[in-house]
Amino acid sequence: MPPIRSRPSRARSKTPPPDLFASASNAPNAPKSWCIPSNRARTRHNQADKGPDPRGRRRALTRSDTVAIADYLDDPTTSLDAKGAPWQDLANAAGVELPSTIHFKPPGKRTLNPQAIQLACRDDEDIINAVCEEEKLLDPRQAEERLDWTDIQLEVRPHSIDWEKVYFCDEFHFGLGPKVTKRIKRKKGPKYRYKPENVHRKKVTKKDTTTVAQAANPLKIFSVCVIIGPNYRRYIPYNTGNSNGKMNSRVYKQILSQLLDEFKRDGITLCQDVDSAHKSKETKAWIEEHNFPMITLPGVSPDFSILESMAHPIKKKFHAQKATESTALDRFKKVFEEEVDQETIKDLYQSFTNRLHSCRRAAGQMTKY
Repeated sequence: MPPIRSRPSRARSKTPPPDLFASASNAPNAPKSWCIPSNRARTRHNQADKGPDPRGRRRALTRSDTVAIADYLDDPTTSLDAKGAPWQDLANAAGVELPSTIHFKPPGKRTLNPQAIQLACRDDEDIINAVCEEEKLLDPRQAEERLDWTDIQLEVRPHSIDWEKVYFCDEFHFGLGPKVTKRIKRKKGPKYRYKPENVHRKKVTKKDTTTVAQAANPLKIFSVCVIIGPNYRRYIPYNTGNSNGKMNSRVYKQILSQLLDEFKRDGITLCQDVDSAHKSKETKAWIEEHNFPMITLPGVSPDFSILESMAHPIKKKFHAQKATESTALDRFKKVFEEEVDQETIKDLYQSFTNRLHSCRRAAGQMTKY
């Protein structure tokens, strides 16, 4: 219980008068009636927010240290193995002297732990520990073939606008039926991932090779040929009569015959990949006989095809829902209308020659496209 005052407080008499305070601090009097319309603080210590308080725990790794690590990672001479080294080794390789931190349990000094380095690099420079992107390593013959092809095409069509009269085609194959990977709704975590009721048990899984899988339990295949251009998109379903949907010369000639008159009238050149049905003697003879303008990509060159850049989202969305033989065409038609939009195609055409120049800079190897 606070003590009972025997006399009135003298605190009020010790407070300096407002006029004296204003003259000493050069601050005007700020009554409530004045500070509300002016939106200014009533007292001197109520100042505007200036951001995070700089007074905090001292950083174990400074900004200059994280910048040095970022520069080391951006250096073209830094190998992939060096970039995959532990965080402490990475910092040492970047010339950063790691400080020792003081701990109490157990007491003593310790070298800065990897988690602290990782968090500092993430917050300062957006550096993360990511899965390395993989690209197929081509042998010298394949790389040389790609370089020769780019030299020829850049001489004929040096600018991206020159490729607007070149349409790209490719065949898509979709597996139908219960053997396609299922997608289910479940709770997160290994407990529910491996729950017996949530496991799809198949005779052949995606872990098996494609050849063995098709031989043991072949899927029903829905095949379609897709052709796209800056202001053009078309799909032609086909059936080769075999179990794997592999294109043959007979069916390919039928597809080309549907495009012949339209392409000749508009001066369109068709760009195809190096599939066996595309380069067969029978197909080459038909193309030469009908004078069909054609470009054939070099081997192992999906990055040269605009259509290949759009293939993954199309296939992923198609398989998001189960399709049967009777519903496959309608399902693909819906996905095709949603995913293959003309604005995206035009954007890819506007920068097409960048693909060819990137291949030359990579000495014929595969590029990000």
